[in-house]
Amino acid sequence: MITYSEFIRILRDESSSRSLTSLTDSRIVDMIEYMSLTKRSLEEAKKIKDEERVSDLSKQIENVISTVNKIIDIRLKKIYQLSLLKSVDQGTKDMMSSKEIVMLDKLTQMLAEYKAAFISQIKEAEPAKEEPKPVQAEKEDGDKMVIKIMSDIPQFIWRNNKTYGPFSFPNVVEVEKDVADILIRSGKAVPA
Repeated sequence: MITYSEFIRILRDESSSRSLTSLTDSRIVDMIEYMSLTKRSLEEAKKIKDEERVSDLSKQIENVISTVNKIIDIRLKKIYQLSLLKSVDQGTKDMMSSKEIVMLDKLTQMLAEYKAAFISQIKEAEPAKEEPKPVQAEKEDGDKMVIKIMSDIPQFIWRNNKTYGPFSFPNVVEVEKDVADILIRSGKAVPA
């Protein structure tokens, strides 16, 4: 049989250790037995209407659940880290409950399968096909417009894959008419 202080010790040990501490099936049975007995005491205190004892036991149950939750969170992080290793030694598995060992094995398998599938997908990528670039007729000088920049404009790529800018206020620049139209409509420029 364990006491509440044992839960705190387990949490402290688990928090301070980089590796898993011992939390075997028999230790879990002890924890369950402690909770069962505490709940029985709570029911008895409720029957005799001992409000102080009810309050103390309710708080104790709440604290145990909170402590166990913290212990499990720490252990799950450690088990996840172990699952990234190729193999785990028997000494480490001796520190684990049977459910943790099953979870570790499944997690290790799932991560290995995911990694293999991801790498395979990357390795088997088909060569990119070169798409023919559309032949555009040369724009004549009449297709350009002189505009005055009214606010700073960062560099951008237009539909023709041509880079424009950056433009800063109050510069005057010459750009294609369709680019000028957009900048004028957005209030970033005015005709010069």
